[in-house]
Amino acid sequence: MNNFKIYQCENSIDGIFTAIYQAWDSGYGHANVKIEEQSETNNYSNIELFSDYILVKTNLEQALMVSKSIKAKISLEAYEMVCRVALSDYKGKGDLIYRFLILGFHIGSKIVGHLSNKVVNSVFKLNRYVNGETHHLLGFIRFSERENGILTSIIHPKNNVLSLVTPHFADRLPNERFVIFDGNRNICSLHLPGKPWVIAEFPDIDTSDFEGIVDDEYENLWKIFFDNIAIKERINPKLQRNNLPIRFRKDMTEFEYV
Repeated sequence: MNNFKIYQCENSIDGIFTAIYQAWDSGYGHANVKIEEQSETNNYSNIELFSDYILVKTNLEQALMVSKSIKAKISLEAYEMVCRVALSDYKGKGDLIYRFLILGFHIGSKIVGHLSNKVVNSVFKLNRYVNGETHHLLGFIRFSERENGILTSIIHPKNNVLSLVTPHFADRLPNERFVIFDGNRNICSLHLPGKPWVIAEFPDIDTSDFEGIVDDEYENLWKIFFDNIAIKERINPKLQRNNLPIRFRKDMTEFEYV
């Protein structure tokens, strides 16, 4: 029975890249090493017997070296793909990325086209999965304006896509102060005019601070638009659910929940 060295790391791009750097540099051999990211509920998978667990502390310098190597020795496309996979909710993504990079550093930029390979195919599907949710959110995110002029929005994405959706709104609302809160992870992105946007963690935040905003101009406009654009004779609930999944509606101002 193989005695694996399992590198346990933070569930983030930098955490996974740090683990990959240390596992690669260990000399144990790829076949004897596994990467295991911490889950978003702070639990690890079942402990494997006869395996040694190595706790990885995120090291930004090591993570940056892995990032540069992927871009230089494989491709920018491959780098963007593995970053999206790292933001997914898939358990085992750290080890999947590790196996993908082993192949990528051997094959080069052509790795992204080797979809017949199980590892590459899994990375491709997860990349598309995260991209799909990001695309949906860009159309479904709604802002509410508070009395202090700050635009606020709450989302509940399956994947950790806050860093993918925020640049879109920072580009289109450069003169606005806004907050996008991820209610599933208690993190939010903050944007101020003329400043780079940042992501901050608020483990004890009360989401009710952002909810229940009444008589809001933006909410009223969305509801009026939604009510008037509908053609009653052509209402198709099944098609609407396909185009606008129910899980997004609780965060959209044109839908009222009681």
